[in-house]
Amino acid sequence: MHLVSNTESPSLAADAWSLLRVRELDEQGKFEAAVAALWHLARKGDADAMTLLAKRLLIGQNAPHDPGEAIGMLAAAADRNHGEAAAQMATLAAAGAWMPQEWSAALDFLVQGAQAGSLRAQDQLLLLADETSGSRNTEVVRQSINWRALREEINLQAWINPALARQPLCESPRIRLAQSFASLQICRWLIGLARGKVRPAMMYNGKGSHFTAERTNSDYFFDIVGSDVIVAATRQRISSLLKMPTFAMEPPQILHYAIGQQLKAHYDHIGGGNGYEGERIATFLLYLNDDYEGGELDFPKVELRLKARAGNGVYFSNVDHAGLPDKLTLHCGLEVTKGEKWVFSQWIHDRTFTGSM
Repeated sequence: MHLVSNTESPSLAADAWSLLRVRELDEQGKFEAAVAALWHLARKGDADAMTLLAKRLLIGQNAPHDPGEAIGMLAAAADRNHGEAAAQMATLAAAGAWMPQEWSAALDFLVQGAQAGSLRAQDQLLLLADETSGSRNTEVVRQSINWRALREEINLQAWINPALARQPLCESPRIRLAQSFASLQICRWLIGLARGKVRPAMMYNGKGSHFTAERTNSDYFFDIVGSDVIVAATRQRISSLLKMPTFAMEPPQILHYAIGQQLKAHYDHIGGGNGYEGERIATFLLYLNDDYEGGELDFPKVELRLKARAGNGVYFSNVDHAGLPDKLTLHCGLEVTKGEKWVFSQWIHDRTFTGSM
């Protein structure tokens, strides 16, 4: 987390000590006391505390789940020139989380965060503008960038509704390839968001998640705090390509396979069981790297095995033309034999997704 606050205060030393105390309370498992301390600092106008507390309230992390209070707190912190608060507001606007989805507002919040010194906001603007020169990564060069002017260079239409060709790989089941779905820079960014945060993966059955011996890889699920505008834009691009709304999507995840890890043959469709009335009708996979061996996506019932290049997307329908589970979609992620494999995974349902993961 990169927090920036330009607000000077005579009590800065005391507030800094208090934030350190919050960390100590967290480490001791005294979460209620930590939240109480953050509330105390937030009421005094401490923008760092306001932002930290708001993030907890957004997702109910060791705190009550109160998005409305969190958004008000983030807006107030952003008004105090807190870069990370503005960056989080950008994510909310881009995702349409507890507010109307508004891409222009999301970019404006990124500009506000970038001007306040948030590296997270600056990097996202550079990626969205497709400015990938490594020379911009030094602090001196960053300070010379006109972030408002850079924002005006961003082609929103190209991001949320790009002209992408669909290459048929199979008709039954329906499997498609989208070449150059994302740039290598975006792929590296998405990997960076998940690196160091993956955990043993579970299987979702429509009602909840559970561990299974068939799956040995790891994953990382994005919540609204771990997400950002790049993730939201990627989901919007998937929506445009598949003609399916983002509100029908499960939380996105990053899949990671180390050497020897795999996901054995399974189906992604889940309807008709566990009391869930909906259906997971489509699966989209964005390959984030290709410098590994093994790890192919295999559809054994139709004798199709593939390994996509980094930046390419593969997607398939989990139901047939009648809307019934397609048993030909049996698939597996074969064992990785060298290197590591990273994939951005997005499942889409036939209705608004409200399940818990």
